[in-house]
Amino acid sequence: MAWHIFIPDSLLEETSDPKIRTYKVGQIGRAAAIFGVEHIWIYKAGGKDGKFIKLILEYMETPQYLRKALIPLTKELKYAGVLPPLRTPHHKLKGRPKIGEIREGVIVKRGKRLYADIGLDDLALVEGTGEGRMTFEIISTTPLKVMPAKPKEYWGYRVHLTRGSLAKTLKKAKLNLAIATSRMGEDVRKVNLPPLEGEVGFVFGSPRKGIMEILRDFNEDYSFDLILNTIPNQKTKTVRTEEAVLATLAIFNFIRRD
Repeated sequence: MAWHIFIPDSLLEETSDPKIRTYKVGQIGRAAAIFGVEHIWIYKAGGKDGKFIKLILEYMETPQYLRKALIPLTKELKYAGVLPPLRTPHHKLKGRPKIGEIREGVIVKRGKRLYADIGLDDLALVEGTGEGRMTFEIISTTPLKVMPAKPKEYWGYRVHLTRGSLAKTLKKAKLNLAIATSRMGEDVRKVNLPPLEGEVGFVFGSPRKGIMEILRDFNEDYSFDLILNTIPNQKTKTVRTEEAVLATLAIFNFIRRD
């Protein structure tokens, strides 16, 4: 089972302060990591911040020791210091290497040999082939050697900037269960929730428009499996997208079985 969340490229349309913009995106990244979201989709909703949102989310997801190699420092990252750390299993700290340990790394070529920077004092010799960022297992500590591996625990999220409308983005994700969040939806407390199996998607609107209005803007329709109000009896006039993401994922985490 994998969880997906869908957020609009207009997420920041009411926020002009660059520090707050960075912080708001950071709240979504943090919520995604807390609840094990594996895919974050940024869909077209008339906004202009898709690339910025993707950059911030990918910066957060990248282990700190790999950021310099993988993500060039730009003005958009000026306020990256306000981003909360994820502290997920793939964000390892330095320490003594252990055989069997899984770490993220980036390929470094030295002549005809491949090495990997896995966040330790020394580069690790790579057994096998590859390029760019990869996941490795330590197979020897003296000398330090690694081989490509697949993690067995939560290993961060992938960010997809589709530049497609919401309906097209949902179809691309190939979901088994699509859940829309809306203040006008059914009270989540009164719904018999189905088993969360396969690819499960949670869809969120923008600060100014709900999901149905966004679909109408593109003359589209989509048959959601559920349209839910996940914050019944809210006492504020509006709920921010990042707040809705956290609240919704927290509810469904109670019934998640994997």
